Amino acid sequence: MAVAHVPAALEAIYRRNFVFFLIDNILFNVAMGIMGITTVIPAFVRELTDVEILIGLSGNMFAIGYTLPQLFIARLLRRHARKKWWFAGPNIPVRLMMLLFAGLALTIGDQRDLLLLAFLVCYGIAALGDGLVGVPWADLVGTSLDPRWRARMLGLTVATSGTMLLTISPWIGSILGAAGPGFPTNYATLFGVAGTLLALSIIPCLFIRELPGARAHDELPPMRMFLPELATMLREDRPFRGYVVIRALCSLSLMAAPFYIGYATTGLGLASDVAVPTLLAMQMIGSVAGALTYTWLGARDNIAFIRVALVCAALQPVCGLIAGLVGPWPLYLGFLVYGVAASNLLISLLNWLVNYAGAERRPVYVGLSNTIAALALLAAPIIGGTIVARLGYPVLFGTTLLVVALAMALTWRVLRNTVRDRAA
Repeated sequence: MAVAHVPAALEAIYRRNFVFFLIDNILFNVAMGIMGITTVIPAFVRELTDVEILIGLSGNMFAIGYTLPQLFIARLLRRHARKKWWFAGPNIPVRLMMLLFAGLALTIGDQRDLLLLAFLVCYGIAALGDGLVGVPWADLVGTSLDPRWRARMLGLTVATSGTMLLTISPWIGSILGAAGPGFPTNYATLFGVAGTLLALSIIPCLFIRELPGARAHDELPPMRMFLPELATMLREDRPFRGYVVIRALCSLSLMAAPFYIGYATTGLGLASDVAVPTLLAMQMIGSVAGALTYTWLGARDNIAFIRVALVCAALQPVCGLIAGLVGPWPLYLGFLVYGVAASNLLISLLNWLVNYAGAERRPVYVGLSNTIAALALLAAPIIGGTIVARLGYPVLFGTTLLVVALAMALTWRVLRNTVRDRAA
């Protein structure tokens, strides 16, 4: 694919921003990987409660908090041409929350109800706070990096953070194992290290140089006008409408994600200190492989990578079903292929939208799609937990496979490597 000539001064800004975005994203991703939203966190919450819906919610809670407020933030951003401090400012208190929880966990000790409450509050605030900065982050990435540097940054983020997590996964296993410090100090240690990395990630955000994007609007549209405008966008823009449905289906497919660890320990008989680090390591290997693929393929054919990632996402529930028949080894393979999708599918979808929407509509398109995805994420743990409790793991995995298949069919039908008409 031919690359248009970029002036040297602009290329230097892209290169500088690439470094700071990359450092921020790596620190953030490693921190989130240590907390393990589909491994460590569900295992931690399972120590505190046996309510399956709550365990399922814990695995999707960050994604729900991240996506739910974005539509309302997108509306507010229309009055601001510059978005950097909408991103960097809220990061300062928000990314300290998990460090605070680590201290609370050591103080609370083995009072499990109080510990669960403290976790839900701190983790919930961290998730909602990250949702506040999600739209300005996407707009900043869209205006201050071009598609080449953006694809490189997103791919190298996952490749580097995945390699680092793969390296430290034996340490995570030792912390959670019999030789570790014991509950809750073991989990407090992991949350403390993750919280420290999140705190450090505040620093590079301050040095990003923002380039001009959409013009500021003098007036903020009232909600009675804003909501019909959103409906018009969905009705008239077929690729965007298809994208929103695909995002919702991808979110709904996460209904099974928090339950694989429970399936491994209660259904397949693996010990938690074996299942968590081993499955996390397999997922990280897949993430690195997927990220390296995306670094190369994403800059050339983003849609092709989205399709590959969805195929990998479909293989995890298939492997879960096979594991019920032959033993745990297919589950390891499932986490390996899911790693390709887990860390790379959403960034490739986001990269498509950032490219497609254009500067004027980008904040609203990102906010609307993420808010609709959040509604699906809210439903996912309720559906998943109910299916597990009443019908069992195989039905859950079969339902997940059907949802991913629908997303795959829509991707082939409606998404193209095109840029939306800026005059629309």
